[in-house]
Amino acid sequence: MKELKSAIIVELRGSYAAALREDGVFVRIHNAGYEIGETVSLEQDELPVQNVQLKRRGARLRAYAGVAAGFLLLLFGGWKGYTTPVGVVSLDVNPSIEYSINYFDKVLDITAVNDDAASILAGLDETSLRYRSVDEAVEQTILALRENGYLAETTENDVVISASSYSARHTEQIADRLSQRVGRQTDLTVYSVAVSRGEVQSAHALGASAGKLHIVERLGESWEEDTSFDPQDWLERPVRDIIRETREQANGKKPNQADSKATTEGQMDAVTGGEKQTQGQQSQQTQPDTTPKPQPTGGMNQDSPRQGETKSGGKGP
Repeated sequence: MKELKSAIIVELRGSYAAALREDGVFVRIHNAGYEIGETVSLEQDELPVQNVQLKRRGARLRAYAGVAAGFLLLLFGGWKGYTTPVGVVSLDVNPSIEYSINYFDKVLDITAVNDDAASILAGLDETSLRYRSVDEAVEQTILALRENGYLAETTENDVVISASSYSARHTEQIADRLSQRVGRQTDLTVYSVAVSRGEVQSAHALGASAGKLHIVERLGESWEEDTSFDPQDWLERPVRDIIRETREQANGKKPNQADSKATTEGQMDAVTGGEKQTQGQQSQQTQPDTTPKPQPTGGMNQDSPRQGETKSGGKGP
C-alpha cells in the first residue's frame, strides 16, 4: 500500500495545481477543483516540481515550471514554510494550554497559558509532540490531565477547545474534527468553537486562551441585568464552574422575563448541550391531549447555536 502524505494547495494554474507536501517538497498535481489553502493527501511517488520540469516538452513550458517553482520557493521557503505558524488551538479544563500549528495542523510549539498548565507541561515530553498532528497532541495532553487528577469526576468533565487557522473554512474543519475525536471519550463533554485571529489576540491581552474567554463571554450574555459582571473574575475559574454558572444564570430568569429567557436559552445551546430543549419536549409530552390549553411558548423556543460552535460527548454538564 502506497504511503500517503498531507499536502497543502499553494498555487492553481488551469488544469494543474502546485502543492507543498508535509516533508517540505513541492509537487505538481492535476487540479481536481481544489482551492488555495486546501489540505489534500498525496501518494509518496508524486513527482517533485523540479522533476516534472525535466519531463516537459518545449522551452515555454520549461520556463514556466522554473518560474513557478522559484515563486513557490520564494513564497514558502521550503522548510521555512513547514515551520511557519498559521494557527492556534487551545485546550481548557482549568489548565489552559495552546498549540501553535502550521499549514498541515502539525504542532510547532506548546504554551502554558496559566500556572496549572505549566505543571502539566512539565510532565509532558514536548519535544516528542512537536511536528505531530494537533489531534494527537490534544489527546496526549488529556491523558496527562487525567493522570494529574483532572477529568476524574463522574459528571461535569467539561473540556473546551478553540481553533484558529489560515482560513475560516479550515478553522471550522479543525474545530469539528477535534470535537469528534475527543468526544469519543464518553466521560467527557466537549465544547468546540472556531475563533478568529482577532479573538485569539483579545484573549492573549487578558492572559487567557480564546476558548476560555469565549465561554466567559457567554456567561456574561446570560448574566442577570441588575448585577455587575466582571469577566476577569471568571478567567481563572475552572471550565466546569463557568459552564455551571452559565446554566444557573439562564435557568434563574424570572417568569416575567419570558422573552429574554427564550433568547438566553438559544445562546446557551452550545454550552448546556440543549438541556432546555429536552426539558421543553418532556413538558409537551406530559400535557393531556384533551386539554384545550395552548402550548407554552416562552421557554420552549430554541435559537440556533452560534456559528462555529459544536458540542459532543457522552454526558452533558
